[in-house]
Amino acid sequence: MSQYPVESGDTQALTEAVNYLLSGPGGLGQNFAGYSTYVNGYLTGNFRPPFTSTSPATLYVAAIPLGVSEMLDERTWKFTFLTPEVTPPFNPGQPVTVADVTDPYYDGDYEPIGVALCTTEYVILRTEGSFEIVPPSSGGNIYYFSTYKSDSESFISTDANGKVTITGATDRVFLSAQLNNIISYIDASATNLRYTVQINRLVGFINNDPVNPEYRFIPDGVVAQKVYDFTLTGSGDIDNNETIFTAIIDNPPIGYYWYILEVQYKNMDWDGTLPLPAFQVTQSDFTQRGLSAQVVKE
Repeated sequence: MSQYPVESGDTQALTEAVNYLLSGPGGLGQNFAGYSTYVNGYLTGNFRPPFTSTSPATLYVAAIPLGVSEMLDERTWKFTFLTPEVTPPFNPGQPVTVADVTDPYYDGDYEPIGVALCTTEYVILRTEGSFEIVPPSSGGNIYYFSTYKSDSESFISTDANGKVTITGATDRVFLSAQLNNIISYIDASATNLRYTVQINRLVGFINNDPVNPEYRFIPDGVVAQKVYDFTLTGSGDIDNNETIFTAIIDNPPIGYYWYILEVQYKNMDWDGTLPLPAFQVTQSDFTQRGLSAQVVKE
């Protein structure tokens, strides 16, 4: 344990003091982040903010038949609906799925950028990577869902999150979180739903763009988890399921981290083959929710 003042000639005390200084800044809560609100927020399903909306947002859009599928450039894809929709069916940022186009090159999951623009007649999607441009095609369907198969790893981020910096080997992160969630679903027939809530840790790194450098984040571990199993019938709500995490301690290496409260919905009776099953989670209505992350040096 370092001490003050250091007496002349006390080599051990001097060594301890220097090591303490090199281990990073001291103090309680020198690095604190978080978010908390009681205002209703509807989960959007986006991979990027906004993670919630104050107006109702859907987590399921049934298959929409496609007319023409085409590439506008190496990263931009336009899918025209076979017939116009009454209202734009998709929201910006949603990760949608395309299947059964005549040219299967167009099939797949479009994430993490997903929907860039949606009208009643077409949707434009963006991908992070670039692809070879191919001729337009026809047929197939496009849809959006958030109820995954039983072995899926997909989690949906909430607005309860915070970023902190670890500056020394003795730093610890103390975490707490709460989520009250009203889960709406349709067409269950003795369906087994597994609802999972996690605090996940993402690690930040600077991208390679010299013109517009910014932090990107990749998954770095699960810090806390609670799992709930339900057997559901018909359509309805799981009313106000509450999850509370307290006294969670994490000890990551030096770096910049993003802690996010995330949820996952699994249909334990679905093998993942298309078409989608009738049972789907359609909405998550959050009430009280929050996450706090506080860095403390031992």
